Amino acid sequence: MRIRLQRQAGTGLMELLITIGILSAVAAMALPGFGALLDRLRVMTIASQFQEAMNLARAEAIRRRTRVDLVPMHQKNWVTGWQVLIDLDNNHLANTGDLVLHTGPTPPSGLRIDARLRDPKAYLAFDPSGRPRSASSSTVPQIGSMVFTLGNEQRKIIISFLGRVRSCDPVREGSSC
Repeated sequence: MRIRLQRQAGTGLMELLITIGILSAVAAMALPGFGALLDRLRVMTIASQFQEAMNLARAEAIRRRTRVDLVPMHQKNWVTGWQVLIDLDNNHLANTGDLVLHTGPTPPSGLRIDARLRDPKAYLAFDPSGRPRSASSSTVPQIGSMVFTLGNEQRKIIISFLGRVRSCDPVREGSSC
């Protein structure tokens, strides 16, 4: 008589525990880098959406032949979102009678937006030529930058005298940004 030993298909408890241990160790090493990657993507996305709103405001100012503003949703606080509008009463807010052309998204929590503009008021305005201007004077340009920060990640949007907008990463590009 022959006795056959049959091997059962599947995994044993010890093999399963070893596999879970290895996967846990790999996940623990990957998570810090993954969080930084998510912060970088969030900053790039929201800065890109803000830059699109700036380009829209500039294009609408040229198309409509009137000043078009980009203002925070709530006074002086860009992290609550923003609006592109024709601000008839020049108060940097969307009021009854103002024409709202676009409303931006609500930025992710923890995001900081620092406006480093010539005029310290929280707004951007473009005149019919597409140049940035201050709300008080069409001859004084509203130039400078907006810096978006989330965790260790940053994105900077720079507004030129002619109204052109460019974006860079001050963390990775250093002084050239």
